[in-house]
Amino acid sequence: MQPRFRIIADRHDVTRAVADRLIELIITDEAGLASDVVRLTLDDRRRADGAIAQLPRIGTQLEVALSYAGGAWVPMGRYIIDEVEISAPPATLTVSGKAADMVGPFRSPKTRSWHDTTLGRIVEAIAAEHGYTPKIDPELGAIAIPHVDQTEESDMALLTRLASKHDAVSKPVAGHLVLAKRGAAKSVTGQALPTITLRPDQISEWRYQYSARRIAGKGGSGLADNSDESPGGVKAYWWDYQKGERREVVVGNPPYEELRYVHATEAEARAAAATRKNRGERSQAELSFRMPGDPRLAAEARLSIALRPVIPTRWRITRVEHRLSAQGYSTSVECERDVTDPISITQSEVNDDTP
Repeated sequence: MQPRFRIIADRHDVTRAVADRLIELIITDEAGLASDVVRLTLDDRRRADGAIAQLPRIGTQLEVALSYAGGAWVPMGRYIIDEVEISAPPATLTVSGKAADMVGPFRSPKTRSWHDTTLGRIVEAIAAEHGYTPKIDPELGAIAIPHVDQTEESDMALLTRLASKHDAVSKPVAGHLVLAKRGAAKSVTGQALPTITLRPDQISEWRYQYSARRIAGKGGSGLADNSDESPGGVKAYWWDYQKGERREVVVGNPPYEELRYVHATEAEARAAAATRKNRGERSQAELSFRMPGDPRLAAEARLSIALRPVIPTRWRITRVEHRLSAQGYSTSVECERDVTDPISITQSEVNDDTP
């Protein structure tokens, strides 16, 4: 099958003009807080009709889609051109752009404070300021924020900081400002993220890595010896001002990793412990592979593939690179282990700290 692409620049179809000089088109789709990127490299050699006469303008919006001849177009996102590079020899012109929802005032520094509010109300306020529609996970939105300072910090950086503390993502996606549990940032907007099933014979090459995490804490230390074992539990501490003593929150089973920082509230300690536990589970195993181009593959989608016994079959895609050139169309994918039942950030066992 013949791969094909479509590029709309500020509502004008420039596919034919680009195709005549295309060297390489790369689309990088990242999960979480990273900005998706498009990179387009064109042949800038002088021809009978001259070199490329008009340079792309910074700020131009590009809409990119991929497909195979006879198939439906798969939208790959909207991007704003933020860099143009010309070099020789060989004479090339390279245009780069970031996801349209991740540029502009959303990245501009601000100084202000938020007091006696919730994480959801902060997201709603920032969404209104930037013209986004808020899409908020109810459990995350209800998290109390007694006080937080935003000092010479962009709204994007503030939300990144707050979301990261609660194993969550806050990110503009398709006109929405999303607050979602990690791994659900796209699905919360209503975009379908089905589980994609692949066969081993569809993959050109692959690499699986399992890292057993050593944990040292009060419960001792341990080393998981296969990908089905838990990497242990986590303890986090908070200061109980009424009792005048340190208390602890525990998630998982021993051996425990201890978070040394003493949090101001039980809720903050609970969120920290659950977040560390979930991250450990996800990062315990990683899978990367390359295959003939498949535009269905997108960051945050689920993947099912049975490569061989012992290797897990369920994965969450964290990064995808689509590369289209004269040599053909290929897709490179990075995945992390798909945790079926992540620890809730609002439900953990609370114990008295015993020396």
